[in-house]
Amino acid sequence: MNTNIPIVEVGTRRYRVRTGLAGSSKTPIGDFRATSHNPPGESKAKHGKSERISLNIPRQVHKYIIGPRGSTLDKLRQESRAKITVPPERSRSDVVEIEGLLDERQKAEELITQIVANNMAKVPYTHFISLPLLDIDVQRKVGEFQRDAQRILQNVDSSSFVHPGSLHITLGMLRLLSPADVTRAVEFLRSLAKDVAEIVGTKPLLVSVGQLAAMEAASQARTIYAHADDFDNSGRLRRLCAFVHDKFDSAGYIDEKRELKIHVSVVRAKPASRSVDDEDDLPRKGSRGFSVNAVPLLKEFGTMSFGVCRVGQIQIARRFRHAENGAYENDGALSLL
Repeated sequence: MNTNIPIVEVGTRRYRVRTGLAGSSKTPIGDFRATSHNPPGESKAKHGKSERISLNIPRQVHKYIIGPRGSTLDKLRQESRAKITVPPERSRSDVVEIEGLLDERQKAEELITQIVANNMAKVPYTHFISLPLLDIDVQRKVGEFQRDAQRILQNVDSSSFVHPGSLHITLGMLRLLSPADVTRAVEFLRSLAKDVAEIVGTKPLLVSVGQLAAMEAASQARTIYAHADDFDNSGRLRRLCAFVHDKFDSAGYIDEKRELKIHVSVVRAKPASRSVDDEDDLPRKGSRGFSVNAVPLLKEFGTMSFGVCRVGQIQIARRFRHAENGAYENDGALSLL
């Protein structure tokens, strides 16, 4: 499996950008699938051979290449002097085509790659690396706590309480913008099997869940979580989480440099009119700044234990996609059993 996908760094984030002349496909000049026009200029016949290349760029960022009323695309054509074709949205194609001389194609590709890197952070995450907590008794105790918590927390919607069936430890957020991206991520996870087996060993990985805390100041809490620790104090959970996170990070899948925090979110406060972001501890647009006073809740339930759970898989889980029991759907997993 080829994991050497170029990584572009912008500020504190890094992006896997699957462009590049080396990976572009050259095709004979012919009809485009969308209308495009060369910018005014001298005839290409005087300066060499015009060729067309195809760049696989996630369609989720095509709108940034086009810009308001096509202004960015027009500027790209003028600066590169290349013919650039972005497919219509209805085609659901990722292919952006560039036609021109070598220097024109290279210039257009350079400009487009920078636009992709600058705007990738605006594309929502699609998946996350998850350690699901599927123990029924732990889920039941969390549900009982949440019912008690509703009488203490004020002005929060009932959906602020994470579904007990979806309890998990998040190891990293992912943007997998095509089926090929998903396949590569799953294959990459499974390629770690030998090292993961050495970390976990032959004993079941048992995790104790409890001891509540707020992600922020307790008086202005947005996320309330339970600690997750090795039941046998072996340190295997932390080593496993750090290993998988670091491997995905170094491969360019994780674009945020936030410190890994091993925890299980049970409440994500939101006003009644907003929906919960089930994986990301950052508030969604529209609920930014909303918080609750969790001091009374933590005073009453802060030392609560939800029990011990056996962790059996690492998953590439889908955001916002749930099975009937509340568990996240996943596109692939690595067994720890």
